[in-house]
Amino acid sequence: MLELLLVVAIMLIAAGLSIPSFMRSYRGAALRTSARAVVMSHRYARAMAVLKQTDVAILFDSKKNTMEIVSVTSASEDDRNMFLDARDGQTGVQQVDDQAAPAAAGPVSTEQVRALEQGVRIGRFESPKVVREKDGLYWVRYYSSGMCDEYSVELVDEYNKSATVKVDSISGKAKVEYD
Repeated sequence: MLELLLVVAIMLIAAGLSIPSFMRSYRGAALRTSARAVVMSHRYARAMAVLKQTDVAILFDSKKNTMEIVSVTSASEDDRNMFLDARDGQTGVQQVDDQAAPAAAGPVSTEQVRALEQGVRIGRFESPKVVREKDGLYWVRYYSSGMCDEYSVELVDEYNKSATVKVDSISGKAKVEYD
């Protein structure tokens, strides 16, 4: 009986030591998943631009915490502004629900909308080329040559941990740095 009690005590001590480590790992899962989603969206947009030989763009929406991949077929600045105005009327939930049925084909059309994980938001967006199109909305262009506008996006979770995804314009490499 004493041996059984000793085994139970050892198991409780081991569980007590491992639970905090497990909780830290679980907390960071949403941030890691969101960072991977940004990298995968970058790779998808770059691949589609090269395969279709047309420009593709990613719209980062820091208010709705979404990434939207759009196809840009010979769109002028006016076409892009009309698309952004029409898109601005939708809520993030409508866009995520509508991702199975993208917007009608035109000069600018939605291919995919992806929301960040619950509790993760876009904290900061930096780029020498990309300017804020509208309040909290950033348009990153991918060209048919495989190049894109250089940018970095910082993701922040509810525990104030952050991950920064940096994309090189020429090589197309995406690097993730965690704080």
